[in-house]
Amino acid sequence: MTDEGPMTKDVEIMLGSPKKAVIKMAVPITVAIFASSVNGLIDAAWISGLGPNALSAIGLLFPLFFITVGVSAGISVGASAAIARHIGAGSKDNAERTASVAFTLTIVTAITFSAIMLVVTRPLMMLIGGADVIEECMDYANILFIFATAFFINALMSSFLRSEGSARRSMIVMLAGALLNLVLDPIFIYSSDGIFGFGLGLGMTGAALATGVSLLIATIPAFYWFFIKKDTYIRLRTGRPHFDRAITKDIFRVGIPASVEYMAISLAVIIMNMILVTTAFGTEAVAIYSAGWRIFNIIMIPCLGIGAAVVPICAAAYGGRDSMKVKQAFMYSLKISTITMTVLAVLLYLAADIASKIFTYSDDMQHLHGEITQFIRISCIFLPFIGFGIMSSSLFQSLGMGTKALISTAFRNFVIIPVAFLISLSGTLVDIWWGTAFMEIIGPVVVLIWCLLIVRALVRRDAPKPLRT
Repeated sequence: MTDEGPMTKDVEIMLGSPKKAVIKMAVPITVAIFASSVNGLIDAAWISGLGPNALSAIGLLFPLFFITVGVSAGISVGASAAIARHIGAGSKDNAERTASVAFTLTIVTAITFSAIMLVVTRPLMMLIGGADVIEECMDYANILFIFATAFFINALMSSFLRSEGSARRSMIVMLAGALLNLVLDPIFIYSSDGIFGFGLGLGMTGAALATGVSLLIATIPAFYWFFIKKDTYIRLRTGRPHFDRAITKDIFRVGIPASVEYMAISLAVIIMNMILVTTAFGTEAVAIYSAGWRIFNIIMIPCLGIGAAVVPICAAAYGGRDSMKVKQAFMYSLKISTITMTVLAVLLYLAADIASKIFTYSDDMQHLHGEITQFIRISCIFLPFIGFGIMSSSLFQSLGMGTKALISTAFRNFVIIPVAFLISLSGTLVDIWWGTAFMEIIGPVVVLIWCLLIVRALVRRDAPKPLRT
């Protein structure tokens, strides 16, 4: 390495044994993602205490919130992959330049995004039928988008830490935000004569404010490590260039497709729901489908954690032109994700009856208990294959192949649509579940084959050339 300076222990692990690096990084990232997911569920539970209108408002705002997550995650993933590649190549200076440009891009993007969303949210909510709950929507949305910059910066600082292998510190930043939100929610939402005997009584405004304040406070440790303690490998320096065309292009090469991936996932879910609700199966089919996927999204968290670890590890190896290490990290992540998801699939299959009771405890939902249980058990057959697609998409991002990552995600999510539509014309609901389950296997397998071909090409590129005699 040419200008690396003294390496931190985290960087040494990231650049060392691929197997050790994957485990060391995946575990804390998984914990953080799990905490965030649980926080989302509990956050919804606190808001539901304000009544059905409040819960409806959150449901209507979810697509806009998902777009916010997608835009912030895009820059973060793009920056993380680019920084890790520079670290692997031994160019600490370029890594720090990339971090500085990413920081400026994030602030500019966040402020612009915030301003746009503050203007368009009300007409969008009215357009999609939110007139009856428009005040609840705006009470929450106005504060949420005012704090959008905090959301973006929190995600970016976490990605900076992951890019240098500091997954534990990244976990602290993410975990702190989730835990603080759980504490602040009831205090900000409910009044002093409520459940706890104290509180601000801000309702929907308080719910959004709790989220924003939590993210601000949770980002403080990251600023302390980078700017005060200065014990991170990457140093964020104010004298760095605010914009650089080549660096910006490198970040957006992965970042823009990563943002679009979130939108593609949302669009696929919307189309699937439309197929179910506009056929003879009706809204109850949507309830069955969405209930099952709420459980699958929790089950998939370990896989997402492993995939998030793959990005900086493989990016660093790729930057160092060590394709064998890229292959080793990728194949090991495939192995442990497949084993983990297989075990979880078996456990979920056995516990499907219990899991479905989460959604069917009320009298109005009890008649769907058997059908949700059946959907969960049928869908368990594709869970072991989930990691194929997630790991492949992560590898594409690490290699700077953002468009390939987008194509792989879109293909995996949209491949089920034509099958579901064709079966809906003459088949049963159970036929749709079986058909989509098999396509959820085929999609990741096809993407994995594509990814393995690219990995093989990389290994051949970097293999020692035989000497000519």
